[in-house]
Amino acid sequence: MGYREQFDKAKSANAVKSLSAKYVEWKEVGQQIIGELVAKNPVHGQLGGSDYNQYLFNTDDGMVKFALGRASDTEAGAMMQAGGVYSITYGGQEKLKGGRKINRFDVVEVIAPDDVVVGGDKDIPI
Repeated sequence: MGYREQFDKAKSANAVKSLSAKYVEWKEVGQQIIGELVAKNPVHGQLGGSDYNQYLFNTDDGMVKFALGRASDTEAGAMMQAGGVYSITYGGQEKLKGGRKINRFDVVEVIAPDDVVVGGDKDIPI
């Protein structure tokens, strides 16, 4: 069987999973992402030249990527580990001295009981 045929059969059986992530911007207070942290990668910011992390999450709606900002990277981001399940809720912007602003987030680790399987059938190893 060729690769194209393998892909077509898998797609028709709904046995494919997109690895392309949709970028999410934090716009509305209360906006929430819940999912498994796949990776966090450093990005060099064009504005201000400082580095920050971009987070890649597997969610019920597919792969998403987003930034939290340096303040959240230093606090919650330092504790978040790949494979962990997290709820992240946007709390809006807070003004700091000197006219600077930071985004506020409520980051919660989701710890499932031992007898609960989290994710879909495709996430369960053989």
